[in-house]
Amino acid sequence: MNLKIIFLNTMIILFSIPNVQAAGDEEAVKEAIKNAYYVFFTKMDKDEYRTLLTEDYLLLENGEILNIDGDLRLMPDKEEEYKRIDKFDFHKVIIEGDVAYAVYILKSDITDKNGTRNGEWLESAVLILKDKGWKISLLHSTKINQ
Repeated sequence: MNLKIIFLNTMIILFSIPNVQAAGDEEAVKEAIKNAYYVFFTKMDKDEYRTLLTEDYLLLENGEILNIDGDLRLMPDKEEEYKRIDKFDFHKVIIEGDVAYAVYILKSDITDKNGTRNGEWLESAVLILKDKGWKISLLHSTKINQ
């Protein structure tokens, strides 16, 4: 059989197989999102939080478009009595090369000087794979009315 025909048939088969993402990659995307919330709301470490985001990061929330600095202004102060427990319910994670997006429901129990309250948001995130792992590039958050 001609080597060209074997090569072409092999290429056709390889390129017709759907892009299957590794389960580890999907888990890495989920962990990057969860870690960003932990650093923001539990550690309250602005410098570390910046390392988890791309330089052109945007937050879309409450009808506003915020850059990194705008997002950081929302971070609670370490001196405040603030505790938060987050639960993530991931509905979809898609990875295409070095770009991923995730859709999830975030449920939070928040305790601060005003008492305890619960929140629920429908969120989506776009992440970019960099040298040191997945970085959040865009986060869109929509409050779910309760």
